[in-house]
Amino acid sequence: MEIMKFETSVAAPSQLERLSRVMDNLPNIVDWCVDYFSHHFLLSVKGSIKALDVINALEDQGINAIQLYEE
Repeated sequence: MEIMKFETSVAAPSQLERLSRVMDNLPNIVDWCVDYFSHHFLLSVKGSIKALDVINALEDQGINAIQLYEE
């Protein structure tokens, strides 16, 4: 099971609520969380879902997301 991280454009409580609804309704996600860092929210997703599916679902709700790559 993969853990992916995304930098998101969440800037308002309403966007955070939309992000929560999207993540709660996506299939094949075991766990997810959002952490606030100085200028952005970091979304961590654990599951067997493609990063592009997460990005597209968020973009459909007006939330930009960029996958961060870890080594």
